[in-house]
Amino acid sequence: MQIKRIGWCLIWSIFLTYHVVSENTDSSESNDILLFTVASNETDGFKRYIRSTEVYGFRDRVRVLGLGKEWRGGNVKTSRGGGYKINLFKDALKKYHDDKERIVIFTDSYDVIFLTPLSEIIEKFKETEARILFSAEGSCWPDRSLASKYPHVTGGKRYLNSGGFMGYAFDIFAILNTATLEDHEDDQLFYTNIYLDEELREKHKIKLDHKSEIFQNLYGAVADVELIFKGQEAYLQNTVYNTIPLIVHGNGYSKLALNSLGNYLARAWSPEEGCLNCWDDVIELDVKKPDAFPIILVALFVDIPVPFLEEFLLSVYRQTYPKSKLHLFIHNNVPYHEQTIQEFIDTIGEEYLSVKQIFPSDDIDEVHARNLAMDYCLLKDCTGYFSVDAIAHLDNEHALKLLVEQQRNIVAPLLVRPYKAWSNFWGAITDDGFYARSFDYMEIVKNERR
Repeated sequence: MQIKRIGWCLIWSIFLTYHVVSENTDSSESNDILLFTVASNETDGFKRYIRSTEVYGFRDRVRVLGLGKEWRGGNVKTSRGGGYKINLFKDALKKYHDDKERIVIFTDSYDVIFLTPLSEIIEKFKETEARILFSAEGSCWPDRSLASKYPHVTGGKRYLNSGGFMGYAFDIFAILNTATLEDHEDDQLFYTNIYLDEELREKHKIKLDHKSEIFQNLYGAVADVELIFKGQEAYLQNTVYNTIPLIVHGNGYSKLALNSLGNYLARAWSPEEGCLNCWDDVIELDVKKPDAFPIILVALFVDIPVPFLEEFLLSVYRQTYPKSKLHLFIHNNVPYHEQTIQEFIDTIGEEYLSVKQIFPSDDIDEVHARNLAMDYCLLKDCTGYFSVDAIAHLDNEHALKLLVEQQRNIVAPLLVRPYKAWSNFWGAITDDGFYARSFDYMEIVKNERR
C-alpha cells in the first residue's frame, strides 16, 4: 500500500491576535449602525465570527457583551436558556433607548458568519419596511404548543429564531422591557411571546425573514443552501427561495455544517490561492533567536517493526527547530529496534531538553503510551505536542517549524492512496457520530482543493 505525506499531529496553545487587513470599508450609511453579540470566551467560533466582520470592514462596529465573564444563561446546548443574553443586551442598549433612527443588529457569535458588508445588510433590511426583523426557522422552539398561534405564511420558514435579528434601537429597547427575564430563562421563548402578541407585533412592525433574505438558519435547512463559487469568492445561495443570505447561523445541530461551509465563506478560500484563512495569524520564527521558540514535546512511536528506522530517527533529528526547545519521548514496543534507538539517544540525546524512553520490557501498549506522552508534555509545561509514528518519515526538515508558525490548535495529515478514492479523511460525520463524506471530499482527496 502506498501512502503519501507524513503522519503527525501538532497540538498547542498560543493566544491569537486579529490582524486581518480588509480592502473593504463600509459606506457612511453604516456609520451609526450598532452591532451586538454575546461571547464569554474567545473560542474558534468566536474568532471566525470576528474574522468575518474584519473581512467586510466593520470590526469597529462590533460590541461584544460578557466577554471574559462567567456564562449565566444555563446550558443552551441541551435545554432552554439564554436569558442572560437579553439582560446584557438590554443594559447595553439603555443609552439608545429613544433613538428611532439608529439601526441595531444582534447575533450570536460562536455559530455565526457575516457574508457581506454592513451596507448591503442595511439596504436589504430597509426594503422589508420592518421596524424589527427576526430570522426565521422551520422548527418551533422551545415550545411546540405555540406553533398554532403563529400567523399563517404563504411561503418560507414560519417560526422565529432569536440567533439573529435587527431593527431600530427605540423599538428593540421597548420590546426588551415588556417583561423581566431571569438569566437562566429562555431568550427565544421571550422573543416568541412578543412576536405572538398581535398588538406588539403591529406597534413595532415586527416581521420574520421568512425566505432568508438576510438571515440563514441552517438547522433543518442544510439541504436548502448551496455553496456557489464566483470568481475568487464563495457565497451561499438558498436554492429553495432563490435568495442570497447575508448572515449565516449554524443553530442547533447544524454547527458541523457551518464549520464545513465556513472553510470557504467570508473569503476564507479562493480557487487560486487555496485556504486564505490558513495564513491568518501566522508568525515567523527566527532561527537566530532560539529563545523565542515555543517548547515542544516530540513523541515518537515505534509499535511495529519498520524498515529504515535509522533514517526515520535522523529525519526527526534534522528538523530545523532548536533542540534546546524540544523534549523527546520515545515509545518502543519492538525488541529488535532497541539497539538502534539506544545508539541514537546516546549520540544526540544530550542536545534535547530531556529524553524519556518507554522500553518493550515495560509492557506498555500503544494507547497507554500515547497517554503517557501527553502527561509528560504537561509535566514539562510544553506549549505544543508533536507526534510522529515510525511508519512515516518527515521529508521536509522545516516541517515542525512551519507547523508551529501556523499557530493552529490541531494539525493532522491527509493520507491517501494514489489514484483511489481512499483516505484517512471524510470531512463530515453523521448525527450518530459515524464517518460521512463532506461535499468537498473528492476535491480535497485529489488535491484539487487545498
